Amino acid sequence: MGGWATKELKSAQLGDARRTKRLIKIVENLTKKPNSTVPEASENWADTKATYDFWDSPYIKPEQVRQPHISSTIERIQEYDCILNIEDTTELNYTNHPATEGIGYLDSKYSRVCKVHSTIAVTTLVNTIRSDKSTSVGKRYIRIGKSKKTSSETNRI
Repeated sequence: MGGWATKELKSAQLGDARRTKRLIKIVENLTKKPNSTVPEASENWADTKATYDFWDSPYIKPEQVRQPHISSTIERIQEYDCILNIEDTTELNYTNHPATEGIGYLDSKYSRVCKVHSTIAVTTLVNTIRSDKSTSVGKRYIRIGKSKKTSSETNRI
């Protein structure tokens, strides 16, 4: 294990070297297949079970997992004179989800909502690629409806 995750999590303090090794393995597996479920991203059933056991462990706190990433990010940021922090806030509404407990509310005590605030730090050395021109690359079209009447209509996503 000497890849990105090992460098990123080098300052992890989980109380046991085996826990740190497991954290690195989990991060490596999940970053190789970011759109996958844990079983799909894991190499085998033992890795899947170990990931769930790691997350359920009373010995590991979320801040112990976040802190090494924060420390590594600060180290990288200090290498540059100027950093741009691009932010976004998204509201996830779980009001009608049948299995929500312990989620707070924002506007109404009857809604179950979670806000996610994301920030990405980028250097000013990033090149902008043709922001002055629009392109149709990557647009998908789907058919709306099933009858002959509506089958010719399309909607751009």
